Amino acid sequence: MARMQPKPSLHQELLEQAVGGAFRHAGWKAVSRPRIEDVRPDLLVRRGDRQYAVAIKSSSAPRRDRLVPLLAQAILEARAGASNADVSPRPQPLAIVGARGLSGSLVGDLRSFAARVAPDVSIGIIDLDGSRHFVGPDLEELTSSAARLPRGIWLPPLAPQLHLFSDLNRWMLKVVLAPAIPEHLLNAPRERLANVSELARVAGVSPMSAFRCVRLLKDAGFMDEPSPMLRLARVEALQDRRRAESHKPDPELPKHWIIPGNGDSQLSEAVRAYSMNWESAQSPVRSRQAGRPLPRVCLGLFAAADALGFGFVQGVAPHLYLERPDPLALERLGLAPARPGQRIDVFIRIPAFRESIFRAAVQRDGIPVCDVIQVWLDVAEHPSRGASQAKELRRVLDAAWKRASG
Repeated sequence: MARMQPKPSLHQELLEQAVGGAFRHAGWKAVSRPRIEDVRPDLLVRRGDRQYAVAIKSSSAPRRDRLVPLLAQAILEARAGASNADVSPRPQPLAIVGARGLSGSLVGDLRSFAARVAPDVSIGIIDLDGSRHFVGPDLEELTSSAARLPRGIWLPPLAPQLHLFSDLNRWMLKVVLAPAIPEHLLNAPRERLANVSELARVAGVSPMSAFRCVRLLKDAGFMDEPSPMLRLARVEALQDRRRAESHKPDPELPKHWIIPGNGDSQLSEAVRAYSMNWESAQSPVRSRQAGRPLPRVCLGLFAAADALGFGFVQGVAPHLYLERPDPLALERLGLAPARPGQRIDVFIRIPAFRESIFRAAVQRDGIPVCDVIQVWLDVAEHPSRGASQAKELRRVLDAAWKRASG
């Protein structure tokens, strides 16, 4: 029976996928964590008659006392993966270590160590700030520094996923997924996209922003490249990755009603009235007269799940997304700060990713409501039965992921 492997840390997993992306850009085929007998390398890469079993180790600090032991461990694991592989062509071992801010002397020490103790093992030494040093057959082309890249050749940074889920990228992911999700659950254009230019036009972003998003998706193995259209691959894994990187909640401001009203419907009525005023204020004449426009709002978390028809969690103060802190907006909503010990009627959330939230919000009876993907991401980590609510939404999304993967 194969030995169970510990789940890699998120940082290690990102590094492994980024290294795989670098190989793919150089024309290699890369498989993440292939099963080889009772040993599982981080990557198995192949091009032509050359194949490598790759072990990857990352360090949070560019220190010799950390990187030398990690390189030694990677060498042992790469050797084990290569020797146990009953595949053709026979893979060779490749040990890779990475950290940010490597000095030239440290790179030299690591190369000397590997040459002395394991001259039969190819190595890669990666500076997360951009440079790469490879030693081994057919690997020299991966060696690069930001200043020496050949014209027209782009080699991806080793941590592109750190930027994969930027605000506009999150919005563009929703645009690509939109055809697989009902319109009443996600507000986004529903066009089949043939290329990056069409994505930029439909999503309302710059061509460069769309190009970067698609490039990062390809590097991470989340784009179905043989497809003639822009279509995602491994959609479920992509969404789980996004959820893993969305663990830090947006700031919440506890509020109470200035004038208590009619219970559960007070928030709906306040947001509906606010939204009507917001829309009328968007005309060019009104905007010039009023100066800075009012911030956008939409229901979030359990209140949004309820508005979308999936709510079953009761007794939690509703959440309202507000584009930015704005005293006038809170006044128009009828809300004031809740002092310690005072009843909390509404939590105001100030989102870090504004465009992906407000552009994708749907309208329900004149009230803007977060889309189903956003609600799933938000409730998943909430302590008040968030996991149960997320499980309910996941049933809907799993079907959408399958449709999106075609």
